Amino acid sequence: MTRSRVTLALLVVVAADLLLVVVSGGASPLAAGQAVGPGGFGLRTLLVAGLLVARFRVLMPRERRLGTGALVLALLALPLLAQFQFSGGRINGDGLMYYVYVRSLMKDGDVDLANEYDHYGLLTRGDLSVPTRTGLRRSIFSIGPAVAWIPFFALGEGVARARSLVGAGVDLSGYGPDHRNAVALGSFLYGVAAVLLVHDLLRRHFRPGTALGAALLVVGTTFLPWYMVQQPTMSHALSAFSAALVLWLWDRRREGRTTAGYLVLGLALGLAMCIRWQNGVLLLLPGLELLGRAVRLLEARQGLRATVGALAAPAAALAVGTAVGAFPQMAVWKALYDMWVLPYPPHGRDFVRLDHPFVLETFFSSRHGLLSWTPVFWAGYLGFLPMLRRRTRLALYLLGPLVLMTYVNLCSGDWWAGGSFSNRRFDSLLPLLAFGFAASLDVARSAFRARPRAALALAVTPFVLWNGLLMEQVRRGLVPRDDTVAFPTLVGHGGRILADAVGSPNTWPASWVFAWRHRVSPGRYDRLVGRYLFYRQNNMGGRVELGAPGDDVLLAEGWGPAETVDGVPGRALRGRARLFAPLDVPEDLEVRFRAAAATGTEIRVLVNGREAGRFWAEPGWGEHRLRVPAAFWRRELNEVALDPGGPGVVIDGVDFRRLPA
Repeated sequence: MTRSRVTLALLVVVAADLLLVVVSGGASPLAAGQAVGPGGFGLRTLLVAGLLVARFRVLMPRERRLGTGALVLALLALPLLAQFQFSGGRINGDGLMYYVYVRSLMKDGDVDLANEYDHYGLLTRGDLSVPTRTGLRRSIFSIGPAVAWIPFFALGEGVARARSLVGAGVDLSGYGPDHRNAVALGSFLYGVAAVLLVHDLLRRHFRPGTALGAALLVVGTTFLPWYMVQQPTMSHALSAFSAALVLWLWDRRREGRTTAGYLVLGLALGLAMCIRWQNGVLLLLPGLELLGRAVRLLEARQGLRATVGALAAPAAALAVGTAVGAFPQMAVWKALYDMWVLPYPPHGRDFVRLDHPFVLETFFSSRHGLLSWTPVFWAGYLGFLPMLRRRTRLALYLLGPLVLMTYVNLCSGDWWAGGSFSNRRFDSLLPLLAFGFAASLDVARSAFRARPRAALALAVTPFVLWNGLLMEQVRRGLVPRDDTVAFPTLVGHGGRILADAVGSPNTWPASWVFAWRHRVSPGRYDRLVGRYLFYRQNNMGGRVELGAPGDDVLLAEGWGPAETVDGVPGRALRGRARLFAPLDVPEDLEVRFRAAAATGTEIRVLVNGREAGRFWAEPGWGEHRLRVPAAFWRRELNEVALDPGGPGVVIDGVDFRRLPA
């Protein structure tokens, strides 16, 4: 018992010192005034790992030992923490907009963000320069992350003040590295807690090995580690944790939840909604549970009045808990906009359009498509098929929020989620999809045990494919027959051959549908789908360039190579030539062509197979304009064809201009 206590005390000391090193950026009272580098950090993580194993496995009685899965996940968090310390990010991207909340709350005691915006040079930005009706500056971001970070900001404040007392030059303004490191560390630890909650949740329904395997998939093959390490001051690691906590609490007492249990679950749900508003979809879980209780009471002939009476207290507790948990966000909206609940997202009225889902784009586009960036989610979704057979009731419960939240994400305005890693908006679905991971692992385990030859064939297939692609590269002369060649060259050429022939495997079957619909190679899907002439971030400004080598993403057949005519870059028409015009919605457009012809030639313009007009190209460059009404256009990719009456026509570029409605 004494050895166990001593080991625990040593573990607490070394772990606390390790966290102090992270918060302070390298300072440690055990390092004699020297900054802790990679070697010292690695030694500390090894000590923590050894003490964890000694305390919770070696020195504990067998019946009280920490489970193997939980211990493995805790140990794997240590190298991830080293990555966080030496190559991770702190405040970047939208993370700044979440951080200003916690700084304002803790340093100023308000949500007047003007001084924080001014500090970061944002106060004159168009959307932030004009005060709201309450005199404050707007924010389209949630308050929940700041609430969750309060203990960690306080930790950073304490470390900074302690270091300043011993003479260290420390920034106490709340913008300094100690505060930033502490808040980022908070997100990292919330991410670790999310994985541990998911693992414990899965252990209730699957074998220990399956639960561990699914948890490892969550932390190793999804976007979660990116938002724990590289962009920790965004909301996504916190959202995964809050959703996992809700699911863990909901599943823990499903059969006999008390009124107090509904209150606690409501609090967790409200806080999850503060972190990511879409987490409100998780209310379906206790809602369906209460509905099921009502059905059972009515089937037992309790009567409508008795049923309502029995469920009134649990439903009220759930509602009160949710309202209390969500109150911080409501209070912030009241302070910023003078409204307790906004009628639509602060991003804009059209940000979520439930009649406008981007299904193939959200899942398969190379612009952060969920399945193209993180193919493991195939197992998450498809795993619900065996779950429906083997764990029907649980699967039906989980399918409600899974389907609804997926659909909401499909209808988001910028379905690619800005500068996302994979598609970060699915963060709340990680604990739900972990059930699919586990079910898929069970199916794979059974299938490979029953059909070992299939497992062998699956293992051999990548080698056969590599050899075939290498043979094709040599046949085409893409690699030398008698010289050295770099591995990235082999991979690049092989990938292009595969994509041109059958499309990128991570975009199947969307790239096949695309190729059939538009009569192009499935390999074109990768660079084409996800571009827009006008829509939201990083759009093309309405112009399709033609003259630069390699600038042919939106071009189909009928175009010659890039060339220069009279000092102007362009491309020649070789018969009817097609190009693609990607639009969010149909609208009235003016299309401008800059063209030159060897002799006077008429050119027909067809939009989606219908003639939209004609223009006459003369020798020498000239601009020609066609007004094309919205009736000619459609959502997403439009086909614009140029059909010349004779040879020698060169097009410099095509401009699309919006017209007044």
